[in-house]
Amino acid sequence: MGTVTTDFLVVGGGSAGAVMAARLSAHPAHRVVLVEAGDDTPPGATPADIEDTFPSSTLNPHYFWPGLQAMVVSGEAPRPYPQARVMGGGSSIMGMFALRGLPSDYARWTAAGARGFGWDDVAACFDKAGDDHDHPRNGMWRGACPITRTPREQWPEFVRRFEHAAAGLGFPFADDINATADDAFFAMPASCDDNTRSSSARCYLTREVRARENLTILPNTCVTSLRFDGHRVVGVNVIRKGETFALDAHEVILSAGAIHSPAILMRAGIGPADDLVRLGIKPMADRRGVGRNLQNHAYQFFALTLPRATRLQAHVRRFAVAGLRASSGLPDCPAGDLMLFMLGRVSPRAFGTDVAMVGSALYAPFSTGAVTLASASPQVNPRIDFRMLDDPRDAPRVLKAARLAERLLREPAVAASYGEAFLLPAGMALNQFNRSGVAGALIAAGAKAVLNSPAALRRRAFSLAFPEAQPLAGPHGGAQLSDAQLLSSIAPMGHPAGTCAMGREGDPLAVVDDGYRVYGIDGLRVVDASVMPVIPSANTHLPTLMLAEHAAARIAGVPATAFAEPA
Repeated sequence: MGTVTTDFLVVGGGSAGAVMAARLSAHPAHRVVLVEAGDDTPPGATPADIEDTFPSSTLNPHYFWPGLQAMVVSGEAPRPYPQARVMGGGSSIMGMFALRGLPSDYARWTAAGARGFGWDDVAACFDKAGDDHDHPRNGMWRGACPITRTPREQWPEFVRRFEHAAAGLGFPFADDINATADDAFFAMPASCDDNTRSSSARCYLTREVRARENLTILPNTCVTSLRFDGHRVVGVNVIRKGETFALDAHEVILSAGAIHSPAILMRAGIGPADDLVRLGIKPMADRRGVGRNLQNHAYQFFALTLPRATRLQAHVRRFAVAGLRASSGLPDCPAGDLMLFMLGRVSPRAFGTDVAMVGSALYAPFSTGAVTLASASPQVNPRIDFRMLDDPRDAPRVLKAARLAERLLREPAVAASYGEAFLLPAGMALNQFNRSGVAGALIAAGAKAVLNSPAALRRRAFSLAFPEAQPLAGPHGGAQLSDAQLLSSIAPMGHPAGTCAMGREGDPLAVVDDGYRVYGIDGLRVVDASVMPVIPSANTHLPTLMLAEHAAARIAGVPATAFAEPA
């Protein structure tokens, strides 16, 4: 393939990249190329596991970067850390929580130097990104991505009892958690309609968008390096189906996510100069914030075995049913910094609703880590070091969230709605309940039988299947969980952020200005969760769509409301 010249070259077709490609190519004068390292998922050919309103796709290793690992807590060995490599990125494999976060989140962005991120500004961009079917905007245009909630009449009994117990502790029900900053119990808004996931690929890269003559989409294409003319980026080098070639561009926009965007920058000589020199990389711009300021949400899970009467209905293919926002109340910590969530299904198979999970999480962490290079080669994965709990304010709040979940699970009416409750070990997620192939089918059949067996057999089988799980003290036995057990069970969510932070030029950790331009380099911008100065108190998919809507309007030089119609 020969050299291709374009106006905007977007690297990464994930939550942000799909938005950028669709919005910028809406202007016929803009020639846009979108490069994605993974498979495409075009309309009419999207895999069923990606379309599923239960996140079956998170069980498919084909959709992830191979071999990525991350150190979660300082001093521990790295663990596998999945990051999406498929069109739509994280939006094609995530759990579909559709949360906006809090006004205080974006006030902290503004304080860091991110101009134009006041609550009114971001609300307008959120409205462009999301089409909330439960709270339509009468007489107004609709956002790009459908958002729905599990209807209350479909809630499993254990969630109803959880809500009642939360009300007893002073948590009211919020009809729309995205419209309030208060602590409350709520139906979880999800990025899907009744039948299909609302990935950025589906909602922004539509048939109509893909038919534009000024948009070229190159899937299965990996960027190996940036190309320079002096201190100006003039394109990228890529490899596709074994062929290496160059793509020229007036502007390159990195939307490869908070792990891979800083890695691309550092391999190009943009980052901490001393670190780059040690790897034999010639520094182009000494920005020591590149790869630093890595943030994420820490979470843990309690698994519940459920009797038939308290389960999610078998035909309902939903994941998160409800949530609870809470405040730790600790000094110097923001309100709404804790989150609980109730999951009604753990597998797409028949036993999936026989087990439920209650998650607890810290949604406003202070600890920061780093993404660094292990090698100058693009074939070698970067190092990921979250350093969760390094800030002394974080561990007490992780415990606050977990103890709140424990307290609610021990409420008599809630405890009567499940058989057993176990604290799962770190990293125990959906893939631990699911296996593929014939072996997986046999295990699933066995699980169905065991989970509907007498209590003694069920408890024995669960402890054998998950020997590191800790029984929760309650009417069915179990020891009081220690602080150490709770802290050792945390894992990072799929929400890395902050590694190319937006801020003022004099801030040593700032990487991009409020126009998303990389300091010290011309022709290069970053638009994805990596530019967030502070991780929002929300799952990062919807805030990333908001940010990309904001960026597309700013880059095109138009008001934020200019792209009011769906892509």
